[in-house]
Amino acid sequence: MFANERRIKITEMLKEKSSVTVSELMALFEVSIETVRRDLEYLEKKQALKRVHGGAVSNQKMKMAASLEERTSENRELKGQLARKALQYICEDDMIAIDSGSTAMELAPLLKDHFHRLKIATNSPEVFAALSDVEGFDMIQIGGQYLREEKAFYGHMALETIKRLHFTKAFIFPSTISLRYGIGLFHHELFDIQRALIEHSDEVFILADSSKFETPATIKVCDLSTSFHIITDSKLPDHVFSLYKNKSLNIIKSME
Repeated sequence: MFANERRIKITEMLKEKSSVTVSELMALFEVSIETVRRDLEYLEKKQALKRVHGGAVSNQKMKMAASLEERTSENRELKGQLARKALQYICEDDMIAIDSGSTAMELAPLLKDHFHRLKIATNSPEVFAALSDVEGFDMIQIGGQYLREEKAFYGHMALETIKRLHFTKAFIFPSTISLRYGIGLFHHELFDIQRALIEHSDEVFILADSSKFETPATIKVCDLSTSFHIITDSKLPDHVFSLYKNKSLNIIKSME
């Protein structure tokens, strides 16, 4: 295979997934490590990718904003891994905040099955409805304007409610996550909600499946913090995991 053919194939691979490794490219093309490195250097100069230790990540891969209905059916097993991993960090009598989104709906039934006494605040009426019949759960619906396509409340009234609360833990579900671009989302209405949940929590847990890594969104919520707990699934490539670890970020990968 000629160099140009390899480089086209690499860019095609990065359109389908957020990263590639040197070892997989060596095996795919049956070439030396030096050849792969030259290809990646060339593509980086063309701004087609960003080289990282052990491979490369997509340079400007912008995820499209899928509807909540579409996201609910996408990567359900991976989202289930995140939700089950998150359970390990919740204790009886915690006061927790739950963001809206498809992963939130994977977490809600697990809380019902594993805990008896929790205080839960959420801007998601779907999460509230799923948990409101549990006798030992003290539920707070964060209300306000209703964003129908995301089935979530937002706006001044919602923010005022959050500002009057204090959470031991907040569970945030971003659209994307990136070392360069931080935590991203697509719906500007929910920007202030996620920021407020983060600011009013002792501990922040960011739940993002592997498809959301190293991609930007249209709106940046905040930079990544070493105080955050970033929970992801077993499919996150090892070299991407190492990148986050090398930045002293507390990234936790499910081993299911």
